[in-house]
Amino acid sequence: MRRSSALLATAALALSVFAVPGTAQADATGVILKLDFDRLAKDRVLKLTLNAESASGVTNVRAKLRYQTPEAEPYATVEFRRTSGTDNDGVWQADYRPDIETRPGATLIEVLIATADGATLTRQTGFYDCYTTSITGFSNSPDVIDFEHSDLTMSGKVMVQKYREAAPEPVQGATVTTQTENNSATTGADGSFTLKTSGDNIPMAQVPRQGQLCFTYQPAAVTVEKQATQITATMTPASTVAPYTNMDVDGKVVRMGSAGPVPLANAGVQVNASAEVTYSTPLWVKTAADGTFHTSFTAGRNAGASAAVTAHYYGAGFLAGTETGLGTLNIKNTATLTDFNAFPEPLAYGDTVIANGRLTIEPDLNNSTNLLLYLEYSFDRKTWKTWATQTLARQGNVYFNTDRPVTADAYWRIRYPGDAFNIPAVTEPDYVDVKYRTQMYNFNASPEPVKKGATITVKGLLYRFRAKAEPGPNANIHIYFKPKGSSTWTKMAITKTASNGWFKKTFKASQDGTWLARYWESAGYLGSNYPSDYVDVK
Repeated sequence: MRRSSALLATAALALSVFAVPGTAQADATGVILKLDFDRLAKDRVLKLTLNAESASGVTNVRAKLRYQTPEAEPYATVEFRRTSGTDNDGVWQADYRPDIETRPGATLIEVLIATADGATLTRQTGFYDCYTTSITGFSNSPDVIDFEHSDLTMSGKVMVQKYREAAPEPVQGATVTTQTENNSATTGADGSFTLKTSGDNIPMAQVPRQGQLCFTYQPAAVTVEKQATQITATMTPASTVAPYTNMDVDGKVVRMGSAGPVPLANAGVQVNASAEVTYSTPLWVKTAADGTFHTSFTAGRNAGASAAVTAHYYGAGFLAGTETGLGTLNIKNTATLTDFNAFPEPLAYGDTVIANGRLTIEPDLNNSTNLLLYLEYSFDRKTWKTWATQTLARQGNVYFNTDRPVTADAYWRIRYPGDAFNIPAVTEPDYVDVKYRTQMYNFNASPEPVKKGATITVKGLLYRFRAKAEPGPNANIHIYFKPKGSSTWTKMAITKTASNGWFKKTFKASQDGTWLARYWESAGYLGSNYPSDYVDVK
């Protein structure tokens, strides 16, 4: 819209007094040029006043008047006269009566100040020669407008007053425009006009500078009912992020039209977040044709900082502003747990589990200390309980080895819960199978020595160590033989233990050698020891 610039320009040229502060050139100092022009005075005399100081003395002051442009030839030269003071410190004045019939509008004035040292200093000013213009009898219809009903009709009369004592007169043939200058009308013989406008939330009729007419305007007396708007938005990748994370904000702005929400195109959106949580400021953006928008910013560097983030459409014209919260942005270091292992696997019933890993915190500009970690277990990977805790002085290797006996299969993990400066971290679960120990006792291969071809009996007792130690019934026992001088074991038989845990198996003696029995690991039990016995065959 052009209303603001037009009004400012008019105000500047309509001032009755122009003041141009001086800048020292040659030896002229303290130069102040003033212009006084009363448009409503009957004589319409322009008065110029110059204050100046000069060590060598002012020898001449004159003004050159140019019509409309600085490049135009002067149409008049006016000599100043000193009215008070001395040539070294005085006041000079000049009068000029402009001819509005010949040269209405802008006149540029160049004032030349000559001093005895041979230098000439120049100052510029100007005035706008026009008759005071007004709009009278103004009315408009309707008196309430909104986004969907913005058509407005304005009417009135353009009047001009040539001097203070004269009555205003109607102006025929004057152009009247809306403030956006999209529509215009021409006044009739009585100065009247009718002007229509649409889409203007601050409607007014204005008379631009033209000929001998000064600028004037008349705002319409209307109530603007603003239509509600709605903004929705999301912030990614998360509400808690590491320092310097690239943040994206995507959303949409709609206006709440009479028939439902309507996408709002070209709407300015600002995302606001405090400097505590931002390294780069969110960009101000405009919505696309479908009302959507995208902006981005970089999260701040200070771990532990936290602040709300909001998205705003501040409204414009017929539309009210709106905002939405995007949540609280938390800046925290990234924590990761790596190289995790829970062992041994399988684990003997009643033994202790060992777990290790490594905690890394980045970028950790605050040098995190006293980092609490949890060793946790679960039977279903859903409900987790604490097995042990430890506190690291600084990030680094983690090692758990407690004296608590483990008696059941379980999933294990290390968890760092995070703190005000660091995000949480947790390892993937590691399953550890718990099995009962087995032990073989009283193993014997007999008789010793034995005659070749006679019977050798191999026997022993298997124990299982569950909640309490007891014989292991119905267990497969593998029996091996290694001939004297050989390094190769040969499986000779598989036999089962009796209900009392004892096993016995007979073989025909054929050569010297060593007999061995072993219980191999099964689904619920660890493998046993494997005792051996040498038999000499005669």
